[in-house]
Amino acid sequence: MDIPTSLEEFKLWKVDRLKEFLKKRKLKMSGRKEELVALAYAAVQMNIAEVNIADARNEKADDYASVLQVDGETLPDPFSDLPLAWEGEFAMEKWPPCMFIDIAHYFTSIYNIELKERLMTDYKDGKAFSYLESGWLWEIFYNAISAESSLCFLKAECTPSQRINNIPWNNP
Repeated sequence: MDIPTSLEEFKLWKVDRLKEFLKKRKLKMSGRKEELVALAYAAVQMNIAEVNIADARNEKADDYASVLQVDGETLPDPFSDLPLAWEGEFAMEKWPPCMFIDIAHYFTSIYNIELKERLMTDYKDGKAFSYLESGWLWEIFYNAISAESSLCFLKAECTPSQRINNIPWNNP
């Protein structure tokens, strides 16, 4: 399939073909035909190449795998391969101690300045506790990962946020 080089050639394309062209480049596919034509023409002018879906998936998998690397140790995937079961709040005494210096060290290790400032503000405001008190967070679960490791995973059941106009979410 030859790619048009002029705006007039793109105007001859049907909307479905324009959307397919934009989809392959991970660009917006909604709007009037004139907008899609302009976006497709701009993509050609800026040399935006087609995105290989397999490469994008591999990149996401690599990013996720890097998150599971802690101090040279590869943690198990908390969504699939944990050797031990999740325990409810009755296991709270098993949680590792967390001191202020641990939290400060975590904040100083974050390179994204905006994220660091938001998390520090949330910490100072006691947001986690207020979420628990207000009922947004329900039960907190603990997983020791392994008997030898001092690391653990924590997860919480929570009330999802939603737009006012959405149909209310039903918790089973």
